[in-house]
Amino acid sequence: MELNAIIEETMQNQEKDFYSKKFYFSYSSLNKLLWNPQTFYQNYVMGMREEKLDAHLVQGKVIHCLLLEEKKFNEQFVISPANLPTGNLRTVVDRVFYHHQELANSGDPRENLDEFQDAVLDVMRDMNYFQNLKTDQQRLDKILTADAYNYWGFLKTKGNKTLIDQETLDFCKTAVEVVKTYKSVCDLIGCNVTEFDNKEVFNEKPLQVDLPGKQFGLKGIVDNIVLDHDSKFILINDIKTSSKDLKDFSESVEYYSYWMQAVIYCSMVGMKHANLLEKGYQMKFHFVVIDRNYQCYPFFVSENTMNTWLDKLKNVIEIADWHYTNRDYTLPYDFAKGKVIL
Repeated sequence: MELNAIIEETMQNQEKDFYSKKFYFSYSSLNKLLWNPQTFYQNYVMGMREEKLDAHLVQGKVIHCLLLEEKKFNEQFVISPANLPTGNLRTVVDRVFYHHQELANSGDPRENLDEFQDAVLDVMRDMNYFQNLKTDQQRLDKILTADAYNYWGFLKTKGNKTLIDQETLDFCKTAVEVVKTYKSVCDLIGCNVTEFDNKEVFNEKPLQVDLPGKQFGLKGIVDNIVLDHDSKFILINDIKTSSKDLKDFSESVEYYSYWMQAVIYCSMVGMKHANLLEKGYQMKFHFVVIDRNYQCYPFFVSENTMNTWLDKLKNVIEIADWHYTNRDYTLPYDFAKGKVIL
């Protein structure tokens, strides 16, 4: 069988496997589908998701853990050694290691980097990396270095923990200490709740719901939920870090579609605690934002705004349904439907 035929068969099998199980969209996967369906297809349908090692991308996650579940920090994170490789070399090793993990789950006994030379060459070819060299051995010599072997060993030791650098950790520790000085914020997220308070606090709460009439559902990990039984409030809090000032956060809500995350979380929590809503409980959503100056403020989202966002989410769900049902991930919806006119 020719290589192209093998690749085509592999893609078809992968797509078949994806559609054999019900898919649950997270905020990030739904946002990716809207803006770049091809990347969604590669990441989720084809299963070619790469580990993101940029410390800025995991900043929020570190702060969540230090603020809400500090005891679990060492279970979730590992501090990066100073001598890790960078650039394309690191990218190649990351991709091959991901391939190794997939094969290991299927019983493949190979453990060492030099046992995956074909995979190394495939990744280099995909990246057009050192393809000007004449032989495969010359290409392998550029990758199979002492640095690459050391990094491979580190990845095996690291396991599923998220990699962060010391600078990120220092920033996050400072941010958490500052947040703890804001009594109103600590009260909001239940930092100081005791057994004598008539409140329940849930941190990093995974939720998953089905959508009526759809072949897919929604899922997410909600940063913080506080059930205040005396005041009959369900408080939903999402902690954000910002490289801008507090006054500019409203721009980020639109630019990063944080509004969609808020309404997804409220929808899931509402379904999870429908019994409390029937008893007259009210939901309140806050973005708890820490800006570049370590200022912290809880942005309350009004009921009117949340209802507007809910209408927008309904439209997003229909767009996702079109992509998912038609298995069309070539272009964003409006372009795929020919609606964009200059």
